[in-house]
Amino acid sequence: MRRLLTACAFLSLAGCLDPGDPVLGVRDVVPPEVSSTNPTANGSIASDGTLKITFSEFMDVRTLRPGIAVYSGRDEVPLRISVPAPTDGDEDVERGDISYTVEVNAESESFTPNASFTLVLRTILTDYEGNPLVEEVRVPFRTGP
Repeated sequence: MRRLLTACAFLSLAGCLDPGDPVLGVRDVVPPEVSSTNPTANGSIASDGTLKITFSEFMDVRTLRPGIAVYSGRDEVPLRISVPAPTDGDEDVERGDISYTVEVNAESESFTPNASFTLVLRTILTDYEGNPLVEEVRVPFRTGP
């Protein structure tokens, strides 16, 4: 091992890691949380409104569509999910430190007016490290005229 460290120091190899190198950081094992939803539980939105879900950290976009659902009674509403564009510097920031807001609309451009719905966030939703939501979240809401 000492010979390898000496060789790395001598050759200045970019692939050699120092014991304090940030590449050897600790893996994130903290599950994401739902920080907020708009509307809140038992709240309301316009029938052509947008649902907003804010997570405590960056989410794996591959899990958003299967993990987010809206029901009208027992019928699932077809959805269109919009994710935020990456901002400058995101690659330099710890992914778990930045909240992540997703916008959800009905595919038909509007939810049925004057109706009751339930937003369901399933435990299949995961952050970038693969940590899932701890429990399913249900948010009942209504639409206006």
